[in-house]
Amino acid sequence: MEDFALRVDYGGDDRPSTRNGTLVNLYDRFGIQEPGAAAGMTFEAAWGPDGAVCVAHPRIPGNVTLEQLAERYPRLKDRLGPQACTEEAIRADPRALIFNQSVVTEQIPQ
Repeated sequence: MEDFALRVDYGGDDRPSTRNGTLVNLYDRFGIQEPGAAAGMTFEAAWGPDGAVCVAHPRIPGNVTLEQLAERYPRLKDRLGPQACTEEAIRADPRALIFNQSVVTEQIPQ
């Protein structure tokens, strides 16, 4: 895994929701960037030109929850959560170009 900045903009509307220093494992459907080893990480989301195609878990739940994503982005409503968004299933969607894994973190009460 290499270090680089990667913001999470689930809706593709310039509303990022990440935290500096958060590790992610990024890879693509074409094999240009292979998944590699990502101990402790699970599939987070698949990405296309307009933002997330599906989201299994939010990277930083204290910044945005699955419920908030459903409210903000109705197109994602049926594509949220680990049952609705699996890497295996979403690979059949041609819009899914990039995939990532991240550590599932607990929501920090505000």
